[in-house]
Amino acid sequence: MKFSYSAVWDDAVQLFRSHGSLIVALAGVFIFLPGLLTAALLPQPQAQTVDQLMEAMRAYVQFAWPWVLLETLVNMIGTIAILRLIFPRQTSTVGAVIAASLPLVPTYFVAAILSNITVGLGLLLFIIPGIYLLGRLTPVGPVIVAEERRNPIDALRRSFQITAGKGWAVAGLVLIVAIAGVIVMVVANNLIGLVLLLIAGQKIGGFLTLIVGAITAAAFTTLLVLLYAAIYRRLAEPTSAEVFQ
Repeated sequence: MKFSYSAVWDDAVQLFRSHGSLIVALAGVFIFLPGLLTAALLPQPQAQTVDQLMEAMRAYVQFAWPWVLLETLVNMIGTIAILRLIFPRQTSTVGAVIAASLPLVPTYFVAAILSNITVGLGLLLFIIPGIYLLGRLTPVGPVIVAEERRNPIDALRRSFQITAGKGWAVAGLVLIVAIAGVIVMVVANNLIGLVLLLIAGQKIGGFLTLIVGAITAAAFTTLLVLLYAAIYRRLAEPTSAEVFQ
């Protein structure tokens, strides 16, 4: 099957239209709120020089890593729950979807670490191999949820199987969407943040800016989840994924 960017994008849009309200609710609870709390309670350190910044970042990581890890795990629960909506095993309530997501968190977490290490090592080898590996490993999350794979190595192997011959095409689509999303997010955060600071002042405006940043970050993360799901649906065998009406 031809890997069409427009077809994948249209499918991602249709996925959101099919379950928009539930996806927004899950993203709000599991992605937006943790991001806002982390930004408000654990602000990034500021410094005047590179040495000061490095020292401040070292101290920040030592203090904040448990909370950042907790945020990551909560985000993963939300991501898996969204994928559960897209690839349902049976009709169920939102609570049941969330409960069914919990057993997959360990597999998802280990698979994410292995994928990031693999892509990271590839990026160290003149960047190009890392971009290719990104394309080959993009569907790992949907593979775990849609096919109920509990072995992270098996999930990575399956991802390589369905992206055979499509690695560069998948990587290209992910990079296009990611770069465009980051640009929109940065511009929106800066422009809206500036307006809020001018209107509401440093204290209130600063907090409102954090809210805007958390909203755009949650929206961007959710977009990528839907994109990865649509990529999987395009690449997997017809019997491997449910088709929405």
